[in-house]
Amino acid sequence: MAYVLLLCWLDPALPWPLTLSTPRIWGLAALNLLPVLILNAAFLVITRRLLLSNWLTVLALGAVYFVNHLKMQELATPLLPDDFRFLKTLGVSYSFFAQYLASSRMQLCFAILTLSVTLLLVRREPTIEFLKGRSRGAIALAAVVLAISLAHGSAPWKVIYNAGNLEFEPWAPRDSAARTGIITNMLLFYWELADDSPDSVNLEQARRVLHDRSLLAPLPVAAVERTELPDIIIFQSESLFDPSRLAGVDYDALPRLRAAMSRGWSGNLHVPTFGGGTIRTEFEVLTGLPLAAFARVRYPYLQLRRSEIPGLVRELKARDYRTLALHPNGGAFWNRNDAFRAMGFDRFINGPAFDGAERHGHYVSDAALVERVMAEMDDDGAPQMIMAISIQNHGPYDDVPLASNERPEIQIAGLDATTQSALQTYMAMVQATDQQLARLIDFVESRQRRTLLLVYSDHMPPLNRVFAQVPFQNGRRPEEQAVPWLLLDNGSDEVRTDDHPSWFLPAVVLERAGIRDVAYFNLLQEIRRQEVWNCSCDAPSETTTALAHLRYFDQIESAMASDELL
Repeated sequence: MAYVLLLCWLDPALPWPLTLSTPRIWGLAALNLLPVLILNAAFLVITRRLLLSNWLTVLALGAVYFVNHLKMQELATPLLPDDFRFLKTLGVSYSFFAQYLASSRMQLCFAILTLSVTLLLVRREPTIEFLKGRSRGAIALAAVVLAISLAHGSAPWKVIYNAGNLEFEPWAPRDSAARTGIITNMLLFYWELADDSPDSVNLEQARRVLHDRSLLAPLPVAAVERTELPDIIIFQSESLFDPSRLAGVDYDALPRLRAAMSRGWSGNLHVPTFGGGTIRTEFEVLTGLPLAAFARVRYPYLQLRRSEIPGLVRELKARDYRTLALHPNGGAFWNRNDAFRAMGFDRFINGPAFDGAERHGHYVSDAALVERVMAEMDDDGAPQMIMAISIQNHGPYDDVPLASNERPEIQIAGLDATTQSALQTYMAMVQATDQQLARLIDFVESRQRRTLLLVYSDHMPPLNRVFAQVPFQNGRRPEEQAVPWLLLDNGSDEVRTDDHPSWFLPAVVLERAGIRDVAYFNLLQEIRRQEVWNCSCDAPSETTTALAHLRYFDQIESAMASDELL
């Protein structure tokens, strides 16, 4: 009963104060309680101590709900099974996420208290005499069988945890968690996404879809000579958006970026994530593959594990480009080390190389990153492609160490004081980004070699308290807002305005670079001409999805060669 009370207090799906007035509430409490009891039984068998096993269970339960609270607060998304992948890189992950926790002194005090209580119980609590020999083995076996069968969804668990009766919707994790409870929601998600590999994609069906559409690649265009190929700089700006899109915000935090967008290719970018999950947008831009085409994939660098991943980097390397990725955070975070190797980057300069670099707020500054980009650009030799991934504007935006005169003195009607301060902090950070982007733009425009500069935001910032109190001028929800993108060419002053999904950006870059002999991106351009795209739609069309499946498995050229697309 104590665990039921604790769950009702912690879980928003369960009533507090406790009112188990209907069978449904009893059933929901039991479903969320069962995995907790199995964990408790495992701790009991291991420790043979009643208080200690309950203490460890409460700690685990508290950790789950605390992390869920932080994730809901920052990203408006509940804790999901894939989030536990961060435990594989605990050192890097902790140093990054520590900004969301209390002060380091408080963290240390909590760790000491937790360790002290645990050691006290280990030393002072007597073991349960009954739990030894066969009885201990029987309970251990039962706990293991229950845990494994539950994790695999073996009979009768999928009947007990009936997804339909619980109104579980994997495409709406926040709503599902509010109906099913955090623990049940994670279990149902784990079952739903147990096969997180794209290997189950039906390539024959994908070929038929394209064949039935009579989709032909555009007439081949000769590639530009290697000596004419431009250098390419891609700058992925962390959590960048225009605050003046909020109702009542009459303040331009991005004047330099806005001016640059008026003299290049630019527009709104629709990305596959909100408030976090940078690698989802990053993956789409580097590969040209819409993540929505792979329904079971939430964290592509962790789940898509081919030794060679096709995309922009490999296409450029095939044309003798030198390729480099820059990121001030550790390469193990999000598994970028392995992912960038699979994508074909020659080099990846990450966290340790930025030790001692200037910081703006909690993280390495955009100024330091821009400085490194400019230092890495050569004025001769083979063309270069540099992918720079910023981190400066990452949340949280409370208690950020900025000088008081950096924050703009603005007051937005409808915002409470704490939320007002968070928005002012964010605006100060993007103003600093705007200054550094102007510096990078000036550098590109002053180069003798032809150079393309692509700037885009990975996602909206996690300003959920702001968005809850102040609407957007376009009337849409925060999750539906677009972010900016800009492509400048120091060899051209052509102006174009287009809205795109993030996975179409590499096609735009190759078009601007004059590289028009890549079958996949030619076909994407052809699909765009044939279809009316709704860029704000989460799902690509059936045709685009089929094309993405063939691309991921390097089947496009072979299919075309055997007339399966003709």
